[in-house]
Amino acid sequence: MAEETVARRYAAALMNQALASGSLDTISKELGGVAQTLEGSPMLAAFLSNPQVVRERKKAIITQLFEKEVGKATMGFLSLLVDKRRIDSFTEVKTESDRLVRAHNNIVSASAVSAVPLTAAQLKELETALEARTGKDIELTTSVDPSLMGGILVRIGDTVLDGSVKGKLDRLREQRLVRK
Repeated sequence: MAEETVARRYAAALMNQALASGSLDTISKELGGVAQTLEGSPMLAAFLSNPQVVRERKKAIITQLFEKEVGKATMGFLSLLVDKRRIDSFTEVKTESDRLVRAHNNIVSASAVSAVPLTAAQLKELETALEARTGKDIELTTSVDPSLMGGILVRIGDTVLDGSVKGKLDRLREQRLVRK
């Protein structure tokens, strides 16, 4: 929980700076590139997370790797993470900054589970209905679960919209038990 709080604070500070400077998209893309490099090199990530490696050495490596790839703001942010001994939280900070960028751009993720694969027309209709309901742009991921028997189950954040046959049967069963 403490790591999430730290990640939120650093991500919020970075996003506030990016918004103020009008470089939100640029910084977001640069963070993506840094994350890709770290994910592709477990040895680099381990090196940067190693508390026995002095900060100056970590900064030198970060500068050597990213100086030509990212702008001053992103380099400054990476340097700050090293100075504050939070570079090992980079992945969490990146995840949180992605969430903040998406919120700023009025985008929300939704997942839809159906008993059978949805057609392109059904997907478009569902996406349009969810956008109308939420007032946000929807990024929809889908999956198939035959145990639903029919209908669809949608999750948007903490909200669950269960229009599946299985869900309706479960609710009917619960109502019958409550009435007895």
